[in-house]
Formats: sequence, C-alpha cells, structure tokens
Amino acid sequence: MKTKLLKFGMPLMAFLLAIVFAFATNSKPVPEDIALVNGYIMQNGKCTLVRTCSTNPGPKCFVGGTILRTKINETQCGAELFHWNNG
Repeated sequence: MKTKLLKFGMPLMAFLLAIVFAFATNSKPVPEDIALVNGYIMQNGKCTLVRTCSTNPGPKCFVGGTILRTKINETQCGAELFHWNNG
C-alpha cells in the first residue's frame, strides 16, 4: 500500500508543484525598445526639426504647447509623436 502511494503520489506532487511554481514566478515584461525619431513642427510653412521624440505610445511630445510630429516632406508634417526619457 505504501509503495503504491509513493509510486502514484510522488509524480503527482512533482506535477502539482511545477504548476504552482509556474504561476508563482512572475517574470517582468521586457521593456519595449525605444524607437527614437526626429520631432518636427510647422514653422513658416516648413516642417522644422525641433528635438528627438519616440514612436512608442505615451505622453505626447510637446514644445511650447505644440505637439511634435514626423516629417512627410519639406512642407508637411505627419503623425504625432510621444515623449521619451532616457532614465
């Protein structure tokens, strides 16, 4: 009887412990790589470079109350960009 319990119980306990530890250990999510791009504003009819921003969603990238954008061509700015910090 004792042998049957050990033959059946030990693998069962190992399996249950594996399940418990799989849920108990929580790995930290890998931070997204910061995709840095130049931020532009429309100034005097031209898309003018102001500073570096990010394409990863977050707080908007502002300069003087204006949201910085990507550059489509010399006279058009594109999508809004987001603030990034290096810390």
